[in-house]
Amino acid sequence: MEDNVFVGLDIGTTKIACIISELDSNGELKIVGVGVSPSDGLRKGVVVNIDKTVRSIQKAVEEAELMAGVDVDAVWVGIAGDHIRAINSRGVVAISRDDNEITDLDVVRAIDAAKAVSIPMDREILHVIPQEFVVDDQKGIKDPIGMCGVRLETQVHIITGAVTSAQNIYKSVDKAGLKVIDLVLEPLASCYAVLEKDEKELGVALIDMGGGTTDIAIYFDESIRHTAVVGLGGKNV
Repeated sequence: MEDNVFVGLDIGTTKIACIISELDSNGELKIVGVGVSPSDGLRKGVVVNIDKTVRSIQKAVEEAELMAGVDVDAVWVGIAGDHIRAINSRGVVAISRDDNEITDLDVVRAIDAAKAVSIPMDREILHVIPQEFVVDDQKGIKDPIGMCGVRLETQVHIITGAVTSAQNIYKSVDKAGLKVIDLVLEPLASCYAVLEKDEKELGVALIDMGGGTTDIAIYFDESIRHTAVVGLGGKNV
């Protein structure tokens, strides 16, 4: 698979969808292939039958490959399910340089401090998303690198999922003959796809109702504030 080809895989309760896109000379993604297959191996966004899920993945990917005329070997995979949890956390560090200039290392240290929260052994961190930074009590900073201060604080949005649910997704995709590049929370991916910058700034709630789950994401001041996956969907309506 060429470096300019990107493949997304949405493993849902009622259907599995694969989309293939290419990066053109203008740096924009162009959709070149789409494949959809009925899903019969998941319940409320969680894999409950590996073999059925594998067959559905293979069918969706093959359909997209045929349309795009490319062979797929690696995919970005969406993850959802009512096992998803999210919290907001804060971290504070002292600036390391003598001249008090904030570097990318200070930002990394602040984020690491913020995500140093107690997480059960059966859960894993999927995303750590900075919401804002505070430099010496100056709030609302999006990028503090290059600024001067003695104290850097950050607030982050931490998204976690059940370890076994993630493992079963990895296993299903692997048995389908593909490599998982990374897992992406589905409501977060939906936000990047459909929300405009001014909507995120003013405040917006995205609600995506699927067959077995409903995804929720809330933005305000250009930052993600809340994410959730509810174990109810179109099948319950």
